[in-house]
Amino acid sequence: MVTVMYEFQNVQNRRMAAQAIPSYAPKQAAAHFNKLECFCFNQYTLEPGERKSWPVVFVIDPKLSRDVATITLSYTFFEVGAKTPPAPLADAGRLMTSGAGS
Repeated sequence: MVTVMYEFQNVQNRRMAAQAIPSYAPKQAAAHFNKLECFCFNQYTLEPGERKSWPVVFVIDPKLSRDVATITLSYTFFEVGAKTPPAPLADAGRLMTSGAGS
């Protein structure tokens, strides 16, 4: 069993509710990476500039191929209830997009 702490900060100038979505590399590791406790199981609200540290507690299934020496676990926070940004607009063969901060 391993515990890793992740630190997050709301860099927006407003309160923000968000939930983390995990990504694994290499892809075959995902089936063998078993989270027992993870902040990604819940939604959180952070005040402007607020910083939090949250644990991820996991075990790795011994059936994972011995060829995998390193597993990278990363998280992306997605705002809960945020407006979906408008679709990109095509202008004379040029692609224009509107940006959305997170």
